[in-house]
Amino acid sequence: MAIFPQGLSQIDARCDAGERRVLHQLKRCLEDDYLVWHNVPIGPKARQPDFVILSPRWGVLLLEVKSWKLGSVREANPDSVGLDRGGERITVANPLRQARDYAHELVDLMQRDAALVHATGAFAGKLLFPYGHGVVFSGIRVQEVIGTDFPKLFAPHRSLMRDDLEDSVAPADFQQRLWSMFTVHYPCTLSLPQRDRVRWHLFPEVRMPAQAVLDFEGDGAPALPDLLQVMDLQQEQVARTLGEGHRVIHGAAGSGKTMILVFRAQHLLSTARADRPILVMCFNRTLADRIDAQLRKRGCDERVQVRTFHSWCSDMVNTYQLAVPPTASRDAHYAALAETVRQAVERRRVPSGQYTALLIDEAHDFKDAWLAMASRMVSADTNSLLVLYDDAQSIYQQKRRKFNFASVGIDARGRTSILRLNYRNTAEVMALAVHCAQQLLTRSGAEQPPSEDELPLVTPATAGRRGPMPLLLQGQSAQEEAALVAERIAAAYAEGVALDEMAVLARAKYLLEPVARELQKRNLPWQSMADTAFRRFDWSVPSIKLLTMHSAKGLEFAQVFVVGLQSMPMRDETEDAAVRLLYVAMTRATHKLVLGCHGDSPIVRRTRAALQAVSQQFEVQAGC
Repeated sequence: MAIFPQGLSQIDARCDAGERRVLHQLKRCLEDDYLVWHNVPIGPKARQPDFVILSPRWGVLLLEVKSWKLGSVREANPDSVGLDRGGERITVANPLRQARDYAHELVDLMQRDAALVHATGAFAGKLLFPYGHGVVFSGIRVQEVIGTDFPKLFAPHRSLMRDDLEDSVAPADFQQRLWSMFTVHYPCTLSLPQRDRVRWHLFPEVRMPAQAVLDFEGDGAPALPDLLQVMDLQQEQVARTLGEGHRVIHGAAGSGKTMILVFRAQHLLSTARADRPILVMCFNRTLADRIDAQLRKRGCDERVQVRTFHSWCSDMVNTYQLAVPPTASRDAHYAALAETVRQAVERRRVPSGQYTALLIDEAHDFKDAWLAMASRMVSADTNSLLVLYDDAQSIYQQKRRKFNFASVGIDARGRTSILRLNYRNTAEVMALAVHCAQQLLTRSGAEQPPSEDELPLVTPATAGRRGPMPLLLQGQSAQEEAALVAERIAAAYAEGVALDEMAVLARAKYLLEPVARELQKRNLPWQSMADTAFRRFDWSVPSIKLLTMHSAKGLEFAQVFVVGLQSMPMRDETEDAAVRLLYVAMTRATHKLVLGCHGDSPIVRRTRAALQAVSQQFEVQAGC
């Protein structure tokens, strides 16, 4: 059976009777390498054909479906059709012309992608795959149009009739009818990367959030994304089939959880009630700022609000005039702030149901009471709550035992997804991170689905992308370590790596100061959390970001430099807690990971041993 990324039940619920007949026949007759979408905006102009069919063996086909009765068609020409609707005459676009225009628009776009056209031969400059368009008249039989002008206006080889939708039609015959709609025919076998490049062009919403819109007007071939910059099919299926109700996604580091959240927020905005906003909530401010920047790039307006949990609490305090007890420290203030709002929610001084939808990223960093509070903020009319979770990256809260989501008001039974495949990191970076955190990722029950008693610990699986081996730089002093790191950054910048694709991470802010000084010597622009004037990163300004490991949660950079490993674990920190934090830091790197230290510690020793083991592992693989 074909793959329906939107989910068969969801498509069926949205179809009219004629489209449902087509859906049934596509389900019955197409093999499992076909992909089928229904009524999804495609291309830069967001056209909406009724069905898009993609086959790696045949190409792309766009179908318009009409449930017309022959008697309702009063007049027609190549551009329009006059219909009788309950005694009223209306004029609509000719569906065949409509499908053709959609197809030509997409072909013009994809032919500008050098990776999707023939470089040489008889088809040089043409797409690697054929394409076609057609119309399905689900309420008209062939016998009815014999002797009429209908076949002159709607070419039989581009039109499916009610007869073609019967169960008596052999699947092979139905497929032949589909592919007779193609403009050209030639051998075609798309590779997986090529298929996903086509998806990238067809569906802008499945592109990675950080991707800018391409400018095809410039000279030369545009720099188009590779496979890793578009959702894989599982991610797309999860994103498109979320539906209503409470939903939980357990995902390994780099599996695309935040990307799905951004997709979901953008989708919900198109259906949001005007009187209630959509709230995106996470724990740390840096991630909140980054998500906000991504949503604004995608055209989301102020109806989508992005807040850290504590900034949301501050909003509630200010809005409902709540009194927060005075405290002696920042941590104590945050605790008092959360408790004040919790009590106000319980007493209904802060009303429930304030938001059309609530999306929580990095929910593993939330306390149980916070999750319980958040679940009450969703409108009962929509009940739209999305929770993203990865127990392996829980660095702020104590490990939960015997926890279940129902205990905090989140009812996601039967609506839970698991994403294991890591697309962010190269195989080398992922291997090192997993090797260092091996004990944390292999506890009992790690491979079991979510249960009422224990959260699943999702061990990441690599997508297989290769890159350079991670490095460990050893300095004799903090300044020497910083100089070694700064030299690597300067070399990467000279080789063309963008400034905002590089980040320096450390366990504490003071460890960032020597690196900032060395970058300053080399006239390399940077923004640092260790700067006394720092308030938040300006993501629109190209610069190297210097931040703590905690603040790097949910972010990613092409090259990551983790410094000051000798400081881990810090005082009053367990080695397990330090390893968990290091795992988060390592998995921020999408391509290259460089580690630095200027002394010894259990984490330095663990990292050195892991690097040796991983290097040997890849040497053996290379030898094979």
